[in-house]
Amino acid sequence: MEQVLSEISNQIKNYKISGAYMGITGVTSDGSIETLAESILGVSIKVVSDIELAYRANFSEGEGILLYAGTGSVAFAIDNLSKSHQIGGWGYLLGDEGAGYWIGREAIRHAMFEIETKIELKPNSLSSELLNVIGGKDWSSVKSFVYSQDRSVIAALSTLVDTSANAGDVDAIRIIRKAAGHLAYLVKRMDDSLTEASLPVKFTGGISRSTILYQELERIVPKRISVSTIDIAQRAAQLAG
Repeated sequence: MEQVLSEISNQIKNYKISGAYMGITGVTSDGSIETLAESILGVSIKVVSDIELAYRANFSEGEGILLYAGTGSVAFAIDNLSKSHQIGGWGYLLGDEGAGYWIGREAIRHAMFEIETKIELKPNSLSSELLNVIGGKDWSSVKSFVYSQDRSVIAALSTLVDTSANAGDVDAIRIIRKAAGHLAYLVKRMDDSLTEASLPVKFTGGISRSTILYQELERIVPKRISVSTIDIAQRAAQLAG
């Protein structure tokens, strides 16, 4: 954190800064980051979680629900009483259904089922393309790839799944639509935890770029959801002011 803040300080040395607003993944709430940041940047600083910053960039309190799907997935809202509500975001071992890691893992599982049946893979099919990336067509190759990679590499396979879905691959389409169902369920669970009914939903994160997934979300959660186009860094600067 000190290194990052020092780099920021160097980047802004020719500007007069009046304040800063930061959203940080896994932020601690003991004030230590604020103290460190203020000592390096020399201005008053507000530090929140990255998901809270994303929410505040898109909504005022009580105005809506933020649905995020990147490597992981979460729904987040702040109600009219300034109380935060989070649904999901449990991490890839316990949850994060519908997000990038989940989509990539589902594609690998599908490929493994096809390997087990010993059927000949169709050229340009989801499994064929996936195994080309992995670099092998047997369990040993798949296992070596999966258990030697950071979860971000597995999550990145979601782009391949989406590309295959756009090309008409029925298995890829099924996975993407199933992912949308999981994300819609996050919204439903958030609805159940809020007193306000049917709030607007802003969808953000890398998975929000999937046209097929978004169309399925619109079908399940009609007339409420839209993809966020907010520049979060710019909004953070505005919030700091």
